[in-house]
Amino acid sequence: MTQLGPETSGAGALTTTQQAGELRALARTDLRAAEARFALLPVTDQREWVLSLPPEERLELLLLPEEPTALVQSLPEMELHRTVQTLGKWETQEVVEVASEAQINFMLDHDCWRGESLDGRKFFDWLQLFLECDDNQIFRILTGINPDLLALALKKHVRFDHDVMVDDVYFLDPDWVKGSQPVVQLFLERLYSLDPNLWVRLLGWVRMHTKGTIEADAIEARESRLRGKGFPTHSLAITVYYPIDFDVTALIGGWRAAFTATPAAAAAGVDAMVPASARREQLFILRLADWLRQHDSAADLECQPARLEGELIEVANKVMVADQVDIGDSRQQRETVDKVRRWISLGLEVAASGDLVVAAQMLRDQRLEYAFRLAAMLFDALGTAVVQVQKREQHTGGRLISGPYFAAYLALCEPEPLLPLASDGAGTGHPINTLADYRLAWNWVWRLEAELDAPQGV
Repeated sequence: MTQLGPETSGAGALTTTQQAGELRALARTDLRAAEARFALLPVTDQREWVLSLPPEERLELLLLPEEPTALVQSLPEMELHRTVQTLGKWETQEVVEVASEAQINFMLDHDCWRGESLDGRKFFDWLQLFLECDDNQIFRILTGINPDLLALALKKHVRFDHDVMVDDVYFLDPDWVKGSQPVVQLFLERLYSLDPNLWVRLLGWVRMHTKGTIEADAIEARESRLRGKGFPTHSLAITVYYPIDFDVTALIGGWRAAFTATPAAAAAGVDAMVPASARREQLFILRLADWLRQHDSAADLECQPARLEGELIEVANKVMVADQVDIGDSRQQRETVDKVRRWISLGLEVAASGDLVVAAQMLRDQRLEYAFRLAAMLFDALGTAVVQVQKREQHTGGRLISGPYFAAYLALCEPEPLLPLASDGAGTGHPINTLADYRLAWNWVWRLEAELDAPQGV
């Protein structure tokens, strides 16, 4: 990396992040000096400085060059998307305007789709931003956007009052076409003024093809781009939630039989059902990693950390696409990776019945996705039971919500059920991490069911 003075060399050298932070501070007090200093760096080093900062702190550096195009287009597509999503596309308009066509398509692909459905509101918000550009920039952007995406967005929002087909040649006049909302009308007028031939080709495609055909082409084009960037298609991603051959019903049924066979334990507090130490237990997958290291099994290629980490990332990418996680949101990304780690750990623990030796063999025979899919079945079963409790609760007029276990009930009703902590169900609960946690969550469900079954006033 280029050194900019004695203060950045030697034993007291500043890190890239520190230098970038100093430059941001300088830009607020002496913009010209900051621009001059940044200009001394080659684009590769400018990019390194920008990426050393969190997304919310990058804009000042991105706009320091007199012409920021080279710097902006040098950023990885994911990082530019994360920056724009964090700060807002209108706040980063100067950056978006000079982004490459590939970067723009990446941002549209990840921001404007919900599964296999285009979010027209979000797309037209982007289109409104593009229309703020000068003619050269908007022409570059519009010709760079996938035409199937444009056609799909316009299909429901363009009205054709008249058109003519002569000898298989399609004729159309601007006066015959109307947009259903101002941004669409403005786009049509702007596109016609820039390139009438492109305008008629696009609208001809919209006019002559059904929505189903256009949508299928747009989805196929998007999925092709996603595959090219290492992301699974939506149709492939949702397979991460497909069930496996494992009898979850029998497992839970055995637990319930044990629970109902000990009425005293069922009526006791949570601490009597499961020791407090179990609720603080380390993730099974971490205990398994320690066991592998102690038994030199990590040398086995099938249990190499690099292979397992790669599979973890693969599962996380599938979950992010299947759950429609905004990959530009760092917090959502971290939460998804945490969920994947916890669910894989729980799935392994259940499949191996908590036996580390069996789990080690499973790592050799199965991919981590197997454990995740098992955990998905476990949470689906638990969630279904909670929904049934909710329905019964509604019929009672709020017996649980006004009773002593209201906090436990609310914790279990979270989108991903949480485990109540205290014996009276008080507190917000914590994520279900282990087999002991999961089994205890079911004990709470059965306790709530018993509460609903009890005669009023008892």
